[in-house]
Amino acid sequence: MASMRDSGEKRQIGGELIIPVMALMFTLYYIYSVIDSPWSAQLNAFMIGTVLIALVLAFLGYAAWEVLKGRATLGMSDLLAPYDILPRRLGFMVLTIGYLIVMPWLGFTLTTFVFMAASMLLLGGGRRPIVAVVSGLVMAAVALGVFVILFQKRFPKGPIEYLVQVLS
Repeated sequence: MASMRDSGEKRQIGGELIIPVMALMFTLYYIYSVIDSPWSAQLNAFMIGTVLIALVLAFLGYAAWEVLKGRATLGMSDLLAPYDILPRRLGFMVLTIGYLIVMPWLGFTLTTFVFMAASMLLLGGGRRPIVAVVSGLVMAAVALGVFVILFQKRFPKGPIEYLVQVLS
């Protein structure tokens, strides 16, 4: 990026706006969807949503400032660069879609473990597989403890959730 600024080319920030705009849309949808929910859900949506909306608006303001000052454009041709990691990005996209598709059958905890471990292995280039598996296990265990056991959220049940249900 520094070489682009040094050579007088404007930085393309259109691709950087995709996730913030999607986050803003999801946050607004989420706040709208909990209007008829219990007050605790409304409070959580408002508190988290307010912070997220403020951050996104600050980022969008900065991006608009950069464009207005002529230092950036809304172009997206650099969106896929650097191309050498494109296969990992596509693989990560496949893992993410697979996570959503498989979760109803394997359950939240087991699918989360497989997704986290596989993602770390993929993005890390296969290095340190034991760390990836242990980290995935810890993250899935924390997610199980916090979301399923502590907050009793309704996620798709699989073998681990049924085991926890039997043991409790």
